[in-house]
Amino acid sequence: MSVETLSSNFILTNTTGIFAFPMDMKMIDQFILGGAIASLLGFLLLYYTFQGKKKSNRASMEMQRDEYVKNSQDGECQQEIAGNTEIIIVGAGVAGSALACTLGKDGRQVLVIERDLTEPDRIVGELLQPGGYLKLIELGLEDCVNEIDAQRVFGYALFKDGKNTKLSYPLKDFHSDVAGRSFHNGRFIQRMREKAASIPNVRLEQGTVTSLVEEKGTIKGVQYKTKTGEEMTAYAPLTIVCDGCFSNLRRSLCNPKVNIPSCFVALILKNCELPYKNHGHVILANPSPILLYQISSTEIRCLVDVPGQKVPSISNGEMAHYLKTNVAPQIPVELYYAFISAIEEGNIRTMPNRSMPAAPYPTPGAILLGDAFNMRHPLTGGGMTVALSDIVVLRDLLRPLHNLSDASSLCKYLESFYTLRKPVASTINTLASALYKVFCASPNQARNEMRQACFDYLSLGGIFSNGPVALLSGLNPRPLSLVLHFFAVAIYGVGRLLLPFPSPKRVIASLFAFVLLYSFQRKRKNNERVSIDFRRRDEYVKSSEYGECRPDDTERTDIIIVGAGVAGSALAYTLGKDGRRVHVIERDLTEPDRIVGELLQPGGYLKLIELGLEDFDAQQVFGYALFKDGKNTTLSYPLENFHSDVAGRSFHHGRFIQRMQEKAASLSNLSLEQGTVTSLLKDNGTIKGVQYKTKIGNEMTAYAPLTIVCDGCFSNLWHTLCKPKVDVPSCFVGLVLENCQLPYANHGHVILADPSPILFYPISNTEIRCLVDVPGEKIPFISNGEMAHYLKTKVASQIPHELFNAFISAIDRGNFRAMLNRTMPAAPLPTVGALLMGGCI
Repeated sequence: MSVETLSSNFILTNTTGIFAFPMDMKMIDQFILGGAIASLLGFLLLYYTFQGKKKSNRASMEMQRDEYVKNSQDGECQQEIAGNTEIIIVGAGVAGSALACTLGKDGRQVLVIERDLTEPDRIVGELLQPGGYLKLIELGLEDCVNEIDAQRVFGYALFKDGKNTKLSYPLKDFHSDVAGRSFHNGRFIQRMREKAASIPNVRLEQGTVTSLVEEKGTIKGVQYKTKTGEEMTAYAPLTIVCDGCFSNLRRSLCNPKVNIPSCFVALILKNCELPYKNHGHVILANPSPILLYQISSTEIRCLVDVPGQKVPSISNGEMAHYLKTNVAPQIPVELYYAFISAIEEGNIRTMPNRSMPAAPYPTPGAILLGDAFNMRHPLTGGGMTVALSDIVVLRDLLRPLHNLSDASSLCKYLESFYTLRKPVASTINTLASALYKVFCASPNQARNEMRQACFDYLSLGGIFSNGPVALLSGLNPRPLSLVLHFFAVAIYGVGRLLLPFPSPKRVIASLFAFVLLYSFQRKRKNNERVSIDFRRRDEYVKSSEYGECRPDDTERTDIIIVGAGVAGSALAYTLGKDGRRVHVIERDLTEPDRIVGELLQPGGYLKLIELGLEDFDAQQVFGYALFKDGKNTTLSYPLENFHSDVAGRSFHHGRFIQRMQEKAASLSNLSLEQGTVTSLLKDNGTIKGVQYKTKIGNEMTAYAPLTIVCDGCFSNLWHTLCKPKVDVPSCFVGLVLENCQLPYANHGHVILADPSPILFYPISNTEIRCLVDVPGEKIPFISNGEMAHYLKTKVASQIPHELFNAFISAIDRGNFRAMLNRTMPAAPLPTVGALLMGGCI
């Protein structure tokens, strides 16, 4: 009914009433006034009653972050200090606990909310690959596998049809402590929780997170129930959801497509030993694999894979019958009786094996991690490696950020997390999925042949097993290597089907052995080229017994850095921030004046952010413009998934170095000294320090456990530490153009000129660097005018017309310089106590 109709009825009714019941006007006014007031009060009463009911139906009251947060102990409201909690972590499993420790050690104020803080009892997450252990070391959490009876794992043993082969992890280039680890999952998690709880700025609380608090599309915090049932709300600029494979929050932050290819049936075998000690054992059984590994000094975990989502019932004895009749005959004889005993003990448990690709919805204020974000079949034991690798990536991204309050900008910045995690995550995920499919039996002859081919390929040993095992272990998570071995196995398997020879394995294996061994031989030749010639080294390394030395100051200096250019200054600042006592010796501390080292690519700028060195003035560069024969095209950097600040940078080289030297010198534990290092000090083959001349000519000696040589492309020390093979393919002639603009703003310009390229980029608001490449080591003389003539006659005509006049003016000013362009492959001579970095390697 319309407003007009209502008004007409009201007037008609009142008019009828007036004529039917005569009253005086005063009485009528009182009734009208009283009715209006009563109506207004009734409306207000109904409104607030309705609103109160609406609020009471919510899970808990949402409050503004800077007002009140309900106290989990006594239910009272306490005022929360603004900015007190920076990060909320939902879940304290492997990912959540490790992340809490990591962020807490970085000084972040962290609140961890975990559903159950008692020791978990899971049947997976018990095998940590060597790559995961290296990430644990990187996070400073390697002591969490101590005192839990963790067992070292050095590789796998593969069993099929009565045959077996041992696949060892390629660990020869790593420290002796690096290996896989197997353990009780609950004990490992409790150790990490204890470590997190010991950090003053990390708070662990038991509670169940029921929902994320969202405001205008931004996650502001979480609502949760405490252990005692209290409804609580907590706020932070960033919420990280790590609540595992059963996550009830992931739907808000990703598009979960969970697949359950199989289930694991778990037992614990006792009073027995594995055929290969300190190795995981994989039996290529029928219908699918069986996995065995030690989880303590007296217990072996057995995981029987059952395809599909339905498994035989445990309660009515179907499972025990299935295990005894179908599985037990395929168990190695050394474990058979222990397997039967474990079945009869009845402690059988099952768990669905989930896989879920990462499909995030980038959401301001929140991010997913761990199994809540990405899962793969647990056969290969790669889950913890991916989670720990993700934590390292996220830690490095967050480290330079002092303020997390700008949720929108933070969300865009953290989108790079999804790109940076891909090499490790995609390699391990793809391998897990592929191996599970290959290792399962099938009625299809081709698939069974591929299964046999995979077993035989790995049994070949050497590079045929080292490559796949390096991928499996997380030591070499390179997608290209994965593709190579997939193709090798596939063609090897197809060849077995196609070639009707008595021994096809030898023919196909020989073919791939040739291809792979060729690359291996080249690598070995490169290694042979860096063999150490001690007599030549002794010419360059001065023994510490000669000359006058000041008292050994090893206890006062951890690291000596020779050279304070880009590499030396950045390294000094980085190590100094980590608390190292660093002594930097630089030949000349005045501002350098070079014509290269002025263009930093976006990848380099991301590393600068990671090191906390991004605060300097420069020109942003968004890509390249390519010119040839009057045509041109622009090539933009693919930056759409990165924060708006991420781009290339171009600048005066000397100003950039001076800025880094200033930052390094501001650290109290770092000394920057001007001096020329003349030699390295050697004692029994170990570099103990350096001899150098100070600015005023005094001979000095400095000692440290580690000396890092970063003295650039003209290094006088590199012969000591590497075998330099320097090639000079061309020279750069450098000019500075003024009072002009590039055809494409904020782009580097490359002209495909004759005989070689010309490069332009801005180095300040008013200056453009021009680098003319001249092939060979000899160039026209500058002093006699040959160079100016060459530039005007050979080069100027190929310059874009927008820059032509400025180019000619730069030549006429005569301020052009030349520099040799050097290339040198890294060919280090591994030396105890010393290391090369930067242009000198």
